Amino acid sequence: MTKKSGSNWVALFGVCLLAFTAFLDATIVNTALPFIQVALHTDILQLQWVANIFSIILAMTMIAIGKFADLFGKKRVFYFGVVIFWISAYGAGASKSVETLIFFRGLQALGASIVFITSAALLSDVFAQKMRIRAISIYGGVTGFGLMIGPFLGGILVDLLDWRWVFWINIPIIAIGLAICLLSMKSVSSESSSIKIDWKGLVLLIFGLGCLMYGIIGGAQENWRSIIAWALLAMGTLGLIFLIAVDNTRKSPLLDLPLFKDKLLVLAALSCALAGVSSSVYMFFDPLYLRFLRDLSPFMIGVLIAIIPAAQAIISFVFEKSVKWFGVANLLFYSVVAAFLAACLHRSIGMYTPLLFLVLPFFLLGINWGLSNSAMITAVNQTVPSQKIGQALGTIATIWNISAAIILAISTAIFYAIEEKGSFLTAYHGAIDFNIAFAAALLAFSIFVRLKIKAKQRS
Repeated sequence: MTKKSGSNWVALFGVCLLAFTAFLDATIVNTALPFIQVALHTDILQLQWVANIFSIILAMTMIAIGKFADLFGKKRVFYFGVVIFWISAYGAGASKSVETLIFFRGLQALGASIVFITSAALLSDVFAQKMRIRAISIYGGVTGFGLMIGPFLGGILVDLLDWRWVFWINIPIIAIGLAICLLSMKSVSSESSSIKIDWKGLVLLIFGLGCLMYGIIGGAQENWRSIIAWALLAMGTLGLIFLIAVDNTRKSPLLDLPLFKDKLLVLAALSCALAGVSSSVYMFFDPLYLRFLRDLSPFMIGVLIAIIPAAQAIISFVFEKSVKWFGVANLLFYSVVAAFLAACLHRSIGMYTPLLFLVLPFFLLGINWGLSNSAMITAVNQTVPSQKIGQALGTIATIWNISAAIILAISTAIFYAIEEKGSFLTAYHGAIDFNIAFAAALLAFSIFVRLKIKAKQRS
């Protein structure tokens, strides 16, 4: 299929359907978390692994996957990820223990990581430049719908069937999407490039992030009295620092830091870092708050949490016009502001907060999520050569997921430490306070970067 072929829209539908399942899985599980905790008899720290292993694996793999896609062909790598995701969806639903569930969630994350990166990157192969923003807007809308319907559909499935169906629902959708893609993308180019994989950098990333995560969670479990936990924290931090230092000396680094000479991509990275928090911390703690403090049904939890991805979907559908009205840089900055305001509003959530009030902070989180996703893809397509798009998407998506994994781990550790001495609400507010501080720091940096971009435009 060429970019001029009318079948590109059929291919887009198939790609969107398969990406839909990966994005659906990113939110559908959150509604089920309180019920998984009860069914598998687990505590808050074990439960966070069910959610956080997804972000951790994404963070460990997305940069390499972007390069694999550029090296071996986007279509070939895309199909490989779809098959992994398909198999692991069944395994996660069939899990009899939290350990098995965490394993298959990790495998699912690997498949989702491949689908996230390659599905977005395939748009540059399927569509000519003049049609690409429209395709990105449609792609963002469909995947945003997956995020939006996830919590709501999860609530229905838990209410009517069982929590296992939040995983099994993916299986028939993947079968349909895969059939469409196999029929419509037969002649999409699968040519490889001369890009090399930085295996040493990949090992350092996995080692550093893995040690950091285990150090944070292990430290919280032992009330920070564990020498092993502190050692893991130190090794993880040093591993990531060493990765950055080594990559600066390599011709084909894992982290393509020269990308961030472009201030627009710096702004995209800041926006995506906060979107990582929106998609991890709040999507983890808010369902627990609604279930354990407000005693809401799975259906009602799903309805309320669905506001976050619903806002993301709305942003995606109006994104094409928004770019024309405001420009990509302004949209990325507005995304950061929305995330900061959402964090501040979360601090006022209490035992008797009217449920209607939750619409505003949840909607702002969705704005941050939606603008980060679509505007980041657009910024990369506008500033990065075609042969490096997969690598660039992988780099910024890794920032998204490293932020998600680390901030959720720290937030859970704070929550666990406070809840031991106080109440759920006090612990919840403690975690939110940390997230407000993080959002404020990134907002300050974003203001600086946005001013730099304006100064460059004037000159």
